Amino acid sequence: MTNRLVAAMAFAALVVSVLSLFVALSATEVEPARTTGNVAAATPVAEADDEPAMSSPPATTAGTSANAGTPSATVVTATTAAPAGPAVTTTPDAELPGTPAAFGPAAGTQLGVIGVGYDDWLNVRDVPNGEVVATLTLQLSPQSPAESALLVRDAEAEAAFARIGVAGVTATGRSRDLATSTWHEIQAGPIVGWASSNYLAPLSPETALDITAQVITDIDGPATSETFAALVDQVVATVASQEPRSRVRTTSAPDPSGDLLEAAVDVVGQPDDSVRGYRLLIIAQMAADVRALDADGGDVTTDMGPYTLRSVLATPLCYSHRGVSTDGACN
Repeated sequence: MTNRLVAAMAFAALVVSVLSLFVALSATEVEPARTTGNVAAATPVAEADDEPAMSSPPATTAGTSANAGTPSATVVTATTAAPAGPAVTTTPDAELPGTPAAFGPAAGTQLGVIGVGYDDWLNVRDVPNGEVVATLTLQLSPQSPAESALLVRDAEAEAAFARIGVAGVTATGRSRDLATSTWHEIQAGPIVGWASSNYLAPLSPETALDITAQVITDIDGPATSETFAALVDQVVATVASQEPRSRVRTTSAPDPSGDLLEAAVDVVGQPDDSVRGYRLLIIAQMAADVRALDADGGDVTTDMGPYTLRSVLATPLCYSHRGVSTDGACN
């Protein structure tokens, strides 16, 4: 009887040990999150600079209407504030294409999306020049920075699942150089991935430098035009650089209010080692009040001229490795 009891107790202990081991092993098998799972390093077909997903608009597109697919804040299903500290990185360095970049934003640096049209978006990829895991769309309200946002959307740029601040993208501190491009690892809401450095920069959305007088002086003639697009071109010409050649994109659609019409335009590329470019808020006075426009049609950017420049406000766009100071200037 004693032997049988001892054997039974030993068998029970063995069962308990096996069950404990099974539970411990099961606890380590966590299903990877959508954007932070182990991702094999992709072999890029080409190592060119990443471009926004849609076809690039003309140099200045202030006279065009928004694309029908332009997202609205109503599609946002979650609101995500920018993380307080650096994000968690994903693919190990040894598995990434390219080499570590000599210049890049420090971990925790807040970045904004720049040089991407209001009807376009920026791809976020699993590795530099890899597969698209999400997109970022700028929803800019130039005169109301608190209402501006970046929408974090799915890889097809359709459903939006998070809304973050205009400068709410957080650098993880990792950057990679490919043959012809540089990439930064970022966190945007719940997404961790890589985006081209060409479209990221520190900026202070609340900073708006009044450069109206200087622009009018540089135009060297009447700051008036028959179309709003032509007036915008006049303004941009006073800020844009030929060497390096600036990239110009309209980042908010022309927005009328009474007899005023405004639009935001990014001018990226300056012969400066700290200021990378400017986000311009261009406000013009129309020849008539927009409410006088026929209810059945008409384009305020062409049918309400002539347009006279009222003001130009500039937000500096900084190089990512230099950063932005507390007063909105580039370090």
